[in-house]
Amino acid sequence: MASYTNNGSVAMVIFAKTTHKMNTETPNTINPDGSDTPFNPPTPNTPDIPTAEQQNGTGMTLKNVVVGLGVVGAIKSVANYYKNNYGDIMQDSNAQAEINEAMNIIGIGASIGLGFAYGGVIGGVASIIAQGVNVGLQTASFQRMMHRNQVQSQIMMARTQYASINGGR
Repeated sequence: MASYTNNGSVAMVIFAKTTHKMNTETPNTINPDGSDTPFNPPTPNTPDIPTAEQQNGTGMTLKNVVVGLGVVGAIKSVANYYKNNYGDIMQDSNAQAEINEAMNIIGIGASIGLGFAYGGVIGGVASIIAQGVNVGLQTASFQRMMHRNQVQSQIMMARTQYASINGGR
């Protein structure tokens, strides 16, 4: 049983099977308009699902494309691991900080470039404003963190009987 809505009215459709000569069953439904003609709902126009043997325009099979994408994804994962953990692996935290800042600058440049590419001048200006707001918020967070660290240092120095950083007893 199914219900169909058309122009605010709802019709209930009862699906049934009829048996013809030779014991063959064919689906049949009762037409929602009340006529004796069978109701055949439209079938959706769905695309064929490609099989692994079908080829794309370059002559490669779908299976080869999926395997290739998996290999590329694995290579990217390894490269990202070494990029993100270079400082720990090589025991060089300064180089890791430089890598992180370079990647941050590249990301900002790419975002602005995509803004100009997709949105023209307006998109580029909007992207510049968005990146400016992002950098401003990062700077504010960094300043709050530095202030918090300074306050914690002063508390620790007071507990250990030091009056200030500039010298005390």
